[in-house]
Amino acid sequence: MQDQITAILSDYDGTLCPTKSVRNQAGTIPEELRQVLWDISKRIPVCIISSKDYHFLHPRTRFAKILSCIMGIETVTLKIHKKEGRMTYGNIQSNKMKEGCGDTSYCIEDSHLMLNDNQTLRANSGLLASLAENISLGYKDVIIERKFTSDKKILAGITFDYRHLDWISYKEKFDPFLKEMVQDSQSSPPSAGSYNLNLQTYALHPFIDVYVTKCDKGMAFDYVTSKISTIEGKEIGPQKIMYLGDSDNDDPAFRKADVSIGIRSDDRLNPKLSCTKVVEFDMLSRFLKRLMENNFRFSDYILQPN
Repeated sequence: MQDQITAILSDYDGTLCPTKSVRNQAGTIPEELRQVLWDISKRIPVCIISSKDYHFLHPRTRFAKILSCIMGIETVTLKIHKKEGRMTYGNIQSNKMKEGCGDTSYCIEDSHLMLNDNQTLRANSGLLASLAENISLGYKDVIIERKFTSDKKILAGITFDYRHLDWISYKEKFDPFLKEMVQDSQSSPPSAGSYNLNLQTYALHPFIDVYVTKCDKGMAFDYVTSKISTIEGKEIGPQKIMYLGDSDNDDPAFRKADVSIGIRSDDRLNPKLSCTKVVEFDMLSRFLKRLMENNFRFSDYILQPN
């Protein structure tokens, strides 16, 4: 039996860019893999579901037609845009044409927020900002990554990253402390219509995320797939979705996908995931090429090493 894949949804950090490389100078996808994704995107939609924000993802994933950012809190639908001499990406212009794709780019067509209560968003954004400031004072060696909505008005998520430290010992002392800090930042129950901060921990991965509202990649998956059929006005019909991910926060999306592929990019990590297949990162480009050459009909033989 072969599944005819109609779209590929993928995590970014640890999946398209190895965990150990996300903190390098650019945190970019390796060139060979990037080109394969460009080639695939010319035939079927390639979309990203990530804890990263739009400002991080868009420059690195120009091939993607939908970016579900900050664990789905903001989902940005993009449309093809061409402009002679100068490129326009939303409100950002550049004289440099994208590598490998001529004068074609994508600009924002639609931005959707999972939580559209502006008062609650701003209140919880303030809680996040205070939490980040307090943690920075007590744990100066932890990297704090702030995630903003595409308009840069709302701080919607924070990652506390300690992958550059002793993972195990730091996780043992830092994770419980942060949980307590999040609880203390919300000393009173939420009022009607408001939401507590959402803490995302990981069994093995050396970081913790905190968000302005409840969110997960299953919720993001549902919204992205609902948008795929209207990309560029085309009706795709019945969908068969492949999802690529590497950590336990991908499990809600793995469980919804027709084909779920776990990517192993760091020998120090081997989490138990809800995926049906596993691909080593070094083999990901080859796997996707073979899938494309097979006209996106997935079967187990595509996973074979030879």
